[in-house]
Amino acid sequence: MNSPSTGSGIALTRSDALTMLAFLSHADAAESDRIQRTEVSRTAYHDSRRHLYGARWIQDRYVPSPAWLGYPRLGFGLSRPLADRAEEYLRLVASFPGTVTLWATPGCVFGTFFFRPGGEADRLAKTWSDPELVSDSTLVQADPMNGEIPAYFDYEGLWAHLCGRMGTAGYPRGTPIGGAAGSAPSRELARDLLEEVGSRTQGTEPVYLHRTIGLRRSQQVLFEKGCLSRRIVLGPGPIPSFEGRDINRLLFVTGSAPSNFSPGELLKTLVQTGRVFPYLLAGGSGNCIVGFLGQAEPPPPTAGENASSFSTRLLPALRSQLSDIKVFQGEVATLAPWLHHQYERLLPSVSGKRLA
Repeated sequence: MNSPSTGSGIALTRSDALTMLAFLSHADAAESDRIQRTEVSRTAYHDSRRHLYGARWIQDRYVPSPAWLGYPRLGFGLSRPLADRAEEYLRLVASFPGTVTLWATPGCVFGTFFFRPGGEADRLAKTWSDPELVSDSTLVQADPMNGEIPAYFDYEGLWAHLCGRMGTAGYPRGTPIGGAAGSAPSRELARDLLEEVGSRTQGTEPVYLHRTIGLRRSQQVLFEKGCLSRRIVLGPGPIPSFEGRDINRLLFVTGSAPSNFSPGELLKTLVQTGRVFPYLLAGGSGNCIVGFLGQAEPPPPTAGENASSFSTRLLPALRSQLSDIKVFQGEVATLAPWLHHQYERLLPSVSGKRLA
């Protein structure tokens, strides 16, 4: 899914960068409003939109409210598979029906999971941490209804920072919160939308959704009630630089959290003190995970805290609230996306017997 042009020295233009920021900041805005926010001409905006979506550097998704679908908890995992068992491990994790994102790099595996009640989390955890398959693993379970996921794949903050802009429009955004579990008919409506998006991700065409224009009124209600939300995500491949800066370094941090830990407070500390904008932050059951994207650079001499730029900017903020910190890092160019925000897996067809 990586664009072939990303390794050829091509850089984003100012129009590309500002158009991308407008989409990340205002996913649900009307097209005319978004054009005004880009501060570029209408023609330049449309050219950049075709460029960004055509190269799949940004993609649209309909993200469902976990509680509304009947998934009260989410899981976020990092692991280091044994080299000779890595593919087997990835296939096992990908077969879990609640796996919506699964990324593999040479050094680690990252996954996002939706858990229904009844032991699903325990079954996934058993595979995720199997000592015969991995040398190290962490699985953070969080409740989106209790504010334990303040940032869920929200890239606005880091892109605004890269563009030199002060402030953000909506960052941070967590998962949608649509209330109690929905009825079977309403979930069937959602399934149709999610499957439409899922089918597009399997092809080569741009994954671009025209807000909710053209949807039936019954489907539009799902967005108005917060059952579904349009979210712009970055593609899984490297994005060209803008004015010499890029976000092609992948970094995850995990740590143990005290009983009074607040994920939202840690996010505030990272933004205000460290001037960094994680696209993912979740904490629950005594653990926390934070996801960053940053400037690609040669790897440090040793892993973890010996990375000097990481130490000076982030570790003091992280250590103020977390202990037993572990660092996983790599380059976006090495990322293999086994699954990339495939939410249609949560509501397969009725024949799949998962709607009830």
